[in-house]
Amino acid sequence: MLGRHAQIRLINLIVVAAAIFAACLAPKLSLAFETIDHIHNDEIRQRTLSTGPSIQDVKPIFRYGVSGGVRGANQPIDKLRIFDNGDIVVTGDAGVPDRKAKLSPTEIQEFKEFLLKKNDFFNLNSADIEKRMNKNGATAITDGYSSIFSGNFDGRIHEVEIYSLWAATKSFPNFDEVKKCESIEKRCKTIISKVNLGDRGPKVLEAINAEISKKNLGIEPFKIDEMRLTSQLPAGRFQVSFSRIHPGTNEDPPRMMHAIYFVKNANAEPQISFYNLPTK
Repeated sequence: MLGRHAQIRLINLIVVAAAIFAACLAPKLSLAFETIDHIHNDEIRQRTLSTGPSIQDVKPIFRYGVSGGVRGANQPIDKLRIFDNGDIVVTGDAGVPDRKAKLSPTEIQEFKEFLLKKNDFFNLNSADIEKRMNKNGATAITDGYSSIFSGNFDGRIHEVEIYSLWAATKSFPNFDEVKKCESIEKRCKTIISKVNLGDRGPKVLEAINAEISKKNLGIEPFKIDEMRLTSQLPAGRFQVSFSRIHPGTNEDPPRMMHAIYFVKNANAEPQISFYNLPTK
């Protein structure tokens, strides 16, 4: 058995040895932990660089949406989102995937000028417009939808919502703010239609114009800028409409002519129809 003094000396030696060992090991452990942290941070950094922010993480500069039928019954649904880099997302109807496209820098600039300068977007006020419409006899439409336009330009955020815009346009043809909202909605629908049409434009035009020639309809071939509406629906259902004003004559008054290209489903042959053609 060791005496009490010998035990104390032995304990002191063990403590000193442990301290020396810890002092030698500590830098290596610290370096190891720093290396692990560095590797982990690099992995996160590389993952971020490789994926980049998703389109869901980026706020659009402009949104066009609708809500309704019955006023206030449904949550707003985005129909079109436009991003500052030119990306476009068109929301698909039920059973139809969203479709993406790209505007050039020039097209983005033209859209901004159209919205902010020509149509004075930031000075369109939903409450003021509705108040004026009510004062002058608002439309009696009860199951229409609301058109919603939202902008976020350089951090300046603004939203305009108009109920039953198509009816308001007819009821108040001289209401400048309503006409501006109508112009904005038409521009949005044109963009949506172009995205829905995609690269099918030449094929559709070729088929329509071949039918004009085959049936000897006596009208000029349609052009792509006469396209008015393109709809993509579930199961491959697809429709494109073209419109043109027939100037008319003394015997044949002016009229709006239409050509419709319609595909019932993905496996069906297209059906082509014409309306309001000039009298021969």
